[in-house]
Amino acid sequence: MNKRQLNKWRMFGSVVAVLDENSALVSSLNDLAAAMERFKSGQLIINQNRQVQEAKTTGLTMNKKVKREKLFQMIIKFSAALKGYATLVNDEEIKAKADYNRSDLLRVADSVLYDIGMLLYEMAVAHKDDMVRYFIGDAELKGMEQLLTEFALAIPKKRVATSLSKTSTDNIESTFAAQEKLLRDEIDVLMLLFQDSNPDFYKAYKNARAIVNYTGRGKEVVPQATIAAN
Repeated sequence: MNKRQLNKWRMFGSVVAVLDENSALVSSLNDLAAAMERFKSGQLIINQNRQVQEAKTTGLTMNKKVKREKLFQMIIKFSAALKGYATLVNDEEIKAKADYNRSDLLRVADSVLYDIGMLLYEMAVAHKDDMVRYFIGDAELKGMEQLLTEFALAIPKKRVATSLSKTSTDNIESTFAAQEKLLRDEIDVLMLLFQDSNPDFYKAYKNARAIVNYTGRGKEVVPQATIAAN
């Protein structure tokens, strides 16, 4: 949530607290009690989406970064081995296909790096017996295969997390709008019925409806629009 939403979220919580503290009065007016149940449901929706929105994707990014670095090193190793083999047997095609340098690899996208790794892996498997002399044995081949699988799975995870966060952000915005409409069009109006009969309750509600702007430099009260005409 952004700062504006967070301030409204605190106001929503204050409203719920005041009405819960005066539950007997709220329950005496069925329409108000029903409106409050809908308002609390909205709060729950915001809270659930907020948790998704604020879930850290740093761990996913770091996991992919580690695997990318490992794959980078393996590609360099496989490239050197295949070029060594190609030189030995004078195979210009293999030499050209396996020719990757560090500077080129640093700039490629994750999907391209995966494709390069898969290409070199398949070439090494095709010449498995000859790769041993260039320090690519069964352990290295299995390690490359596993790393390619893990890296392929790691690539979309951040995208999924980002997509979920975007969806949650949209859900929060729409629910905030619905909550504000519910307060303005229903709860504010119904609370006017307590203005004379229970002035303390009504005053506490109006105070709760004021948005306190937490700026980090102290608290600044942002005036709310007048609660219905009175």
